[in-house]
Amino acid sequence: MRPLRDPELSGHKEKKIIAELQTTISSLKEESSRQQLAAERRLQDVVQKFEDEKQQLIRDNDRAIKVLQEELENRSNQVRCAEKKLQHRELESQEQITYIQQEYETKFKGLMPASLRQELEDTISSLKSQVNFLQKRASILQEELMAYQGRR
Repeated sequence: MRPLRDPELSGHKEKKIIAELQTTISSLKEESSRQQLAAERRLQDVVQKFEDEKQQLIRDNDRAIKVLQEELENRSNQVRCAEKKLQHRELESQEQITYIQQEYETKFKGLMPASLRQELEDTISSLKSQVNFLQKRASILQEELMAYQGRR
């Protein structure tokens, strides 16, 4: 009787299969290593891209803040200029009122009836009161503006 398999032939086939399996394992390990390196590079690229975008957003935000600060400064300067103009006009108005009052007093001192004179003096007093009220109101508005600007 003969054995079913030739032990030499069988051992050679097994060694060949083992060698093929080892080659396959080795090539799979190399492929896995290459894929892992490629995945790590892609991850690094994505991380760098997000970091670049983050830095760009920070720069854009800084520029926007600077523009807003400049605009706020310009508006504040405009408000100060408007306040100065208002004060100047108030002074001019007060001077005109004083001048007109003196002019009328000089012209009509002896020419007008006492009742008309009293009415004009009452009007002048009323106008002075209104000017004082407006000056106080302007002062209050100025304080409110300063408080508002202080909160920002």
